[in-house]
Amino acid sequence: MVHMSTMNWDDIRLFLALARHGSARQAAEALAVSHTTVSRRAEQLEEDLGTRLFDRDVNGYRLTGAGETMLTSAVKAEEALLAAERQLQGHDAQLSGEIRLTTSDIIAEYLLIDDLVDFTRGYPEIDLNILISYDVFDLARREADVAIRFMGQGRTPPDDLVGRRLVRATSCYYATPQYLAEHDPRKPGSGARWVGWNDDERFPDWVRESPFPDVPAYGKFNNGMLQAAAARKGMGISVLPTFVGDATAELQRIPGCEPYENYDIWLLSHPDLRDAARLRTFRKFIVDVFERKRSQLIG
Repeated sequence: MVHMSTMNWDDIRLFLALARHGSARQAAEALAVSHTTVSRRAEQLEEDLGTRLFDRDVNGYRLTGAGETMLTSAVKAEEALLAAERQLQGHDAQLSGEIRLTTSDIIAEYLLIDDLVDFTRGYPEIDLNILISYDVFDLARREADVAIRFMGQGRTPPDDLVGRRLVRATSCYYATPQYLAEHDPRKPGSGARWVGWNDDERFPDWVRESPFPDVPAYGKFNNGMLQAAAARKGMGISVLPTFVGDATAELQRIPGCEPYENYDIWLLSHPDLRDAARLRTFRKFIVDVFERKRSQLIG
């Protein structure tokens, strides 16, 4: 039996980092320590608790049954400590004023809205202003304070902004069960169609690189919310972030298709604003939210 009372906050952070990343190297990067430190501390933690929390193999760290049991309690402990920290920071710094967050509608709706509501309750003197936009440069023009943005893999933000990559996230292929029954994209002459993004041709690169390169794309729906709605209504098959497709009850992953990494999500702000207390608190809040939702984001 695992006794949480024998663990301190550093133990919880270590355990959660290994559980979430499954790799000593990646956990070390998240904790800003060496991977040998992570391995040594994990062994010491198991010795202190008298139980094995992880199975180790060439693929990394996998939770044992005892580890799975402890994960639930560790997540609750993390959430409680982070909530207390946010409340204390808000009290000590007397956080108030406006925060202008710009992000896409799909991130706001599918990922953040519940957490943003919690933030406003925790910091009632902060006036949160949400600006729906896909333009990263609204920060440079000082139209917003903080941005959360999709960016293609390998792309980096403009030099005049500061930020961090929150997650390398995944997409997959989705349609309604009825559409797949009537238009199986694996069968020649199925009549299947992609819901198009913003291309002028039937077979753009993203179609040719998909599992169904012979299925044409129709229409222009260059917005994630519209893509999800069109697929949900049976217009065709769609490429969607897994955090959207998996959360849409009417849609299913096309059988046999696996999620693949195709974009990053970045947290960005203007360097002139990096030291504002309310913005530091908000940025940390967002980082914590994305860390908790990592499994959802990587499909």
